[in-house]
Amino acid sequence: MKSNYLIGGCLILLSCNASQQQTADSSFTLLVNDSIQVNYVGMLDLMDIAPNQERILFHNMQNGVILLTDFEGNHLQEMEKRGDSKDSYGPYPWLPARFLENGNFFMIGLKGYQEFFPNGELVKQIPYQTTDVPNLGGRAAADNEFAMHEDIVIIRAITAWGEFNKAEPEYYDSFLQLAKISPQEGKFERFLHLEQESLFKNGRAYDVTEMMPSFTTHSNKLYVISGTDPHLNIYDINEGFKRINRKPIAYLNYYAGEGKEPAKADVRGISLDHAAGKTHALKTYGDYLIATYFAGFDFSDREEYKNLTNESYRAFFEKIEGKYPIRLHVMDLEGNSLADFELSKQLDYRQFLIKDGKMWFLSKFNQEKEEDFVIIYEVELVAE
Repeated sequence: MKSNYLIGGCLILLSCNASQQQTADSSFTLLVNDSIQVNYVGMLDLMDIAPNQERILFHNMQNGVILLTDFEGNHLQEMEKRGDSKDSYGPYPWLPARFLENGNFFMIGLKGYQEFFPNGELVKQIPYQTTDVPNLGGRAAADNEFAMHEDIVIIRAITAWGEFNKAEPEYYDSFLQLAKISPQEGKFERFLHLEQESLFKNGRAYDVTEMMPSFTTHSNKLYVISGTDPHLNIYDINEGFKRINRKPIAYLNYYAGEGKEPAKADVRGISLDHAAGKTHALKTYGDYLIATYFAGFDFSDREEYKNLTNESYRAFFEKIEGKYPIRLHVMDLEGNSLADFELSKQLDYRQFLIKDGKMWFLSKFNQEKEEDFVIIYEVELVAE
């Protein structure tokens, strides 16, 4: 473990006087306190980190291997868990693994709840007690977030296909965003409709790629941001997830997705609107909410994007490279904005966790040069 790791030759990653961003009168500094380098040939996703145990879990999606390391980067155990064996998670996991206090870890997928020893040996498996569990998509990476509240696990549980299609208003009326799982009882239930005021009920057609919810919990509250819709919805978990508040988020220069005319929507396929602003992650950090987001293309670039051809596609994205950086937005627990600033390019804005009062970021994948290592950055948000 390296102390006071420098990014770009600077210990302080970013600082922001929020009043300059026309938000609250607060100043914040994003400080890199430490880093952990793990040598590995191949692509690794971050699943979980246990600071007290000094253990990290990674997943190689290409071959289904789970890697357990310590904080010195030593490989402690490699486990193959893809396939049809009794102790596998199946063809793919729904969620990343999560450490337990005893050093074991658990996973949740189509087979239900699975707990493993650190060496990969299966401790127990509890299947669902219902036969109508959908075959949800997912992956074992920190960006496929989930939250825990007492004895339930809350997961993202959207499905693209059903009785209605995205060109029909009924699709958005019946759309469910999350599921709650009681692992020890084998119970599974999808829940949480879109709000009536939701952007997605404006008569346009949206793909599920624009509707992916980001969410977190704090105390007895569930916080949800639905994809490109820049609103924070707050629910009371103990009151049957009754909505407490819905508040617009003061993202900087944000352009939400516009959807398509229903008659022009491809109801048999799923597409991605690169121009649409989107929340990528929402986390609880002490008494703050932390969101990472892409602001979306401005009007001029959006219009050019709509008319791209195969020949002009590459040139367009080369032209706008660096124009729309990923940003980090800080709110209080009521959804009031405190700060908004650009996130360092060295940090993976999707794959980060909050553990022991620190943010733990995976290093950004280098698309220009193949690297045989990944770095975990320990980052602290300091209010000044």
